[in-house]
Amino acid sequence: MAILGKIQKSSGALIIVIGLALFAFVIQGLIKNSSSLFRPSQEYVGKINGEKIPTKEFQQYIAQMQKQMGTQMSSNQIMRQAWDYFVNKKLLEDEFKKTGIMVAPDRIFDQIKNNPYIRKQFTTAQGVFDENQLIDYMEKVNQAKNENPQAYENWVKLQKDIEEAEGQKIFDYLVKGAINPTIKEGEWAYRKEADKVSFDFVTVPYSQIPDSVVNVTDEDIKNYLKQHADLYHTKENRDILFVKFDNKPSKSDYEAVKQKLAALIEDQVVFNPKTNQNDTVPGFLHTNDPEAFAKKYSDQFRPVFWYTEKDLPKDVADTLMKLPKGAVFGPYLRKNVFYLYKIVDKKENVPAKATASHILFAFDPQTVPGAHLTEQEAKQKADSVLAVLKKDPSKFEEMVRKFSDDKASVPKGGKYENFAYNKMVEPFSEFVFSHKEGDMGIVKTRFGYHLIRVDDLDKNKISLVKLAEINKEVTPSDETLDSIYSIAAQFAMKAKNEKDLAKTAKEEHRQALPVKKIFRYESHLPGLGDKPEIVRWLYNDKTEIGDIKRFDTPEAYIVVQYTGRTPEGLMPVEEAAILVKPKILAEKKFEYIKAKMKGNSLDEIAKNSGGQKGHVDDVTLDSPMIPGMGKEPVVVAVAFVTPMGKISDPVQGNYGAFVVSPTKKTPAPKLDSYMPYIAQQKQKETSNLFTRLLEALKKKAKIKDNRAVLGY
Repeated sequence: MAILGKIQKSSGALIIVIGLALFAFVIQGLIKNSSSLFRPSQEYVGKINGEKIPTKEFQQYIAQMQKQMGTQMSSNQIMRQAWDYFVNKKLLEDEFKKTGIMVAPDRIFDQIKNNPYIRKQFTTAQGVFDENQLIDYMEKVNQAKNENPQAYENWVKLQKDIEEAEGQKIFDYLVKGAINPTIKEGEWAYRKEADKVSFDFVTVPYSQIPDSVVNVTDEDIKNYLKQHADLYHTKENRDILFVKFDNKPSKSDYEAVKQKLAALIEDQVVFNPKTNQNDTVPGFLHTNDPEAFAKKYSDQFRPVFWYTEKDLPKDVADTLMKLPKGAVFGPYLRKNVFYLYKIVDKKENVPAKATASHILFAFDPQTVPGAHLTEQEAKQKADSVLAVLKKDPSKFEEMVRKFSDDKASVPKGGKYENFAYNKMVEPFSEFVFSHKEGDMGIVKTRFGYHLIRVDDLDKNKISLVKLAEINKEVTPSDETLDSIYSIAAQFAMKAKNEKDLAKTAKEEHRQALPVKKIFRYESHLPGLGDKPEIVRWLYNDKTEIGDIKRFDTPEAYIVVQYTGRTPEGLMPVEEAAILVKPKILAEKKFEYIKAKMKGNSLDEIAKNSGGQKGHVDDVTLDSPMIPGMGKEPVVVAVAFVTPMGKISDPVQGNYGAFVVSPTKKTPAPKLDSYMPYIAQQKQKETSNLFTRLLEALKKKAKIKDNRAVLGY
């Protein structure tokens, strides 16, 4: 019962974690703000081949992921991944039914008992997995399903997830098992790689024929799209035009922060109500504790630190290195932050690098886990070991192995090689860089007492500066934000009145930017980032082309106009033109050139067509490269099948029109076995097979997407 109690207390998290680990296509991420997803639900969020995805189940799945995984993804990302999960799940379930795939209970139990997390929970006092404990727990969960329904539901879900995952594996194996390239396919793969052909050719590049010679009409583009409908089918998408008013700080905001930091440099006289007198409060220039001062006034506190010149911003590095100790530099603006620096200390002629070995005697388990000595014991032990080493330095590595609490350096004899002054805690570096090679001594740091031996000091010398830094980010003031809001609101109102965002932007000397092809459930907009609220508005049934709306976001006010819609179907001619016109031009130019490629010899064909002659040696179908012209697989294939000494018919290549005449064919020698090539083919054909299979099933399936009921 003790085990059952332990498991039941955390059974929800335990079962879900295991289920996630085992189910291959479970969502990896989470909702950032789930509340926006839970609108009043309708019956279902979609249908897959007529089978509904219940809204309640969809929401529960998302909520479960949120609870288990945290806030690592936006609500829109999780929505999309949840949709993919349910679609894939339903499609695979249909295939399992068709193929008769069943997962035996024994297989499910094997997966449960072999899971490392499960095994860890059900162990004997000796730490050995006890299968009987697991069986006992399963029985008790079943018996107590009314008393502890959550544990029972989680346990059932785990088994269901395993069943689905194992069914997927079986299905994957069955599909991959059906892919068995033949010996002929292996031989063909070999010959594509090893058979060679050399040929003479004449080519007329398409670029040689002016576009004006051939005419591409809208009708040509329409016909091409119809002939290649699968390639140029598009889902419904919409277009917007937007003007963005960024919430950026004004010049006065920059000046205010600059003045605020400048006022910190000198001492300030402040009235003290307790003494009824004025007190002088030391500024950054005169404070005795620059680190505490910096911590008090910085947005992002950085401890006082030693820097080399190359560690500093390039534009001020030389200045900072030359300033005297105690000087203050700034306010200095970098990006959106003002900085004040104080030169706390300086060092000249310091070795650029050093190598040292140490033995650590730790006394604080909070800093070094496992430390068991008191501070006094650690110091006494360090002193006694140092006394031994002074008599016999050769025992240093032996003492490291015996006493050092720095386990990372023990295998290296306690050695740290080629470190700079500012890469170690300061007391450690101070000792190493201020002593001679071979010197030994003891220093205390937050890690404990270090018995240090200086092994090597770089002959190259550098300078170091110790800086305290105050930093203050410039953000827009309330006055600036109010001003930006007012400007954006007035602009939006004017644009709505004129019903033309582009015109208003031109009149107001602002830039209106387009975003085209915005698909449903895709919320990342170029130039705007993740803006699901804009997409939701755009696809709202009440939103019409020409509508204008202002969106208030933390980083900007965005005025948007809905400018166009492309329905699902073939891509519009004006949109497709840029894609297909070059292909149609190539086809028409080929026909134009083909008519001129006449003659009984290559010389005659070149003369009649205005083409250029060329020759290529030993090309293969696997690498059909013609130097200076790129890949020409069709041209090379024609060269292989054209009889020796004959001239081919004109061939439409990628670069231009060709005729070829083979001069030499070198068949590859036969192999005793083509098994390596058969294996290679199988690997190619099964690569990403499951993903490709799911895509094929999606294209074939009848999928109704009703996610809009969730307010997306």
